[in-house]
Amino acid sequence: MTQKAEFSVDLMGEATVADVARIAAACFSMPWSEGAYRRELHNPQAITLVAANDDTVFGFVNCGFVAGELTVNALAVLPQYRRMGIAKALMQAVFAWTKEICDVCYLEVRESNLAAQALYKSLGFIQNGYRANYYEQPDEAAVLMMKTL
Repeated sequence: MTQKAEFSVDLMGEATVADVARIAAACFSMPWSEGAYRRELHNPQAITLVAANDDTVFGFVNCGFVAGELTVNALAVLPQYRRMGIAKALMQAVFAWTKEICDVCYLEVRESNLAAQALYKSLGFIQNGYRANYYEQPDEAAVLMMKTL
C-alpha cells in the first residue's frame, strides 16, 4: 500500500530556492543551478511550486507559460517521498494556478521514465511526439506529451 505524505503546495520563495536546487541536483543528471531557479522567482512568465511540510521541501514543479500554453520544465520529488501523491498534487496545483491563462500543457519526458509517463497519462496527457537523442547524460529520446486544460 502506498503511504500518503502530509504536505502543502505553495509558490517557491526566497526561503525555498536552495531546496529546489538541491532537489533538482538529486533528481536530474543535468540540473538547473540555484541561480537559475532564483531568476525564476522574478520571471513573470514562470511559476515554481513546492511541496513541503513544516520543515522539509521534498518536491517541486517549474513551468513557463506564454500565449495560453503551459510548458512543464521540471517536476521532481526526492526518491524517498515518491509514490505518495506529491507529483500529482504539484501538477494539479499548477493547473489550478494557471487555469485562467493557459489552455494547453506540454512536456517532454525521458523515454525510460515509465513511472512519469504513467503519472502524466493518469492526468490526461497524451503522447504527441517523439524526439530521438533529446537528453544527455545519458543520451536518450524524449516522449512529447500534451494535455488540453
